[in-house]
Amino acid sequence: MADNYIIEIKDIHKTFGKKDGKVEALRGIDIAFCEGEMTAVMGKSGSGKSTLLNIIGGMMSFDSGEYLYKGKEVNFKSQSELTKFRRKEVGFVVQYFALVDDLNVFQNVALPLKYMGVSGRNIKKRVMEALTELDIKEKAKAYPNELSGGQQQRVAIARAIVKNPELILADEPTGALDEATGESVQDIFRELNNKGKTVIIVTHDEKVAEKCDRIIRIKDGVVDDTYETGKESDNKGESV
Repeated sequence: MADNYIIEIKDIHKTFGKKDGKVEALRGIDIAFCEGEMTAVMGKSGSGKSTLLNIIGGMMSFDSGEYLYKGKEVNFKSQSELTKFRRKEVGFVVQYFALVDDLNVFQNVALPLKYMGVSGRNIKKRVMEALTELDIKEKAKAYPNELSGGQQQRVAIARAIVKNPELILADEPTGALDEATGESVQDIFRELNNKGKTVIIVTHDEKVAEKCDRIIRIKDGVVDDTYETGKESDNKGESV
């Protein structure tokens, strides 16, 4: 493993469907992500970017290839190991928040810790710390339908970070928000990145992407281009 690579994706293939309905979502994709980097993954609908993110997060298996996390292969054949990987290492944020409507803010954020078997006292401490960090401490007893879109996304981010994961994955996190709210959410991801978190964001929004350290463009299930923001490269199709 390169000294600062947290993730290495090697020749990964992923198909959906069978026979005439078969779709190749990823066609031998090669990419690596540096520890502490904030990366945007872009591409048209159907390009494979969300499939890639789900594989990185251990949410979806693949047909062939290799996935290394901190230099060790992630075992997708063992559900117990995969569950442990997701719970310990990954915080996931999605476009439409995925909050549980009949749980209040505190209870929503506490869910990952309950699954991990954390004690009640520690759950309270860590949830309130996360809510304070996201500036929504006063909303602890509110329910999702009582919150604005931006507040709901802050709750979703608090839930993702409450277990202190190394890796934060976000799939169109600003897609359901107005521009100003989306910018504030983007600032939150940058603050988390500044604290040492590796952040990968799937987005259609060029403004969101340009605020990341690097942009990876996916086309037809392979890497089409990758470059640091402000330093576009001609190395089409090359991995990093």
